[in-house]
Amino acid sequence: MILGGVGVKIGDIVTKKVYGENMQFCVLGFYTNQSNGERVAILALLDPNLIVEASVQELCPVSARDLFALTASTMVH
Repeated sequence: MILGGVGVKIGDIVTKKVYGENMQFCVLGFYTNQSNGERVAILALLDPNLIVEASVQELCPVSARDLFALTASTMVH
């Protein structure tokens, strides 16, 4: 059991208490909120309607830097 985010790591599947168990997220990374020192997780919503298949040859890696750059513009502080 995860209490207060302790033990959560990149790749884990989690829920948010305010949404209940109906919505699942994958942990993509973490950062520290500079204003209050709080550890914050970057999450991706897992939506069964958006799951797709692809040949491995079609896939291209994305660096953590590029991924965080994509999410940074959508984060609200």
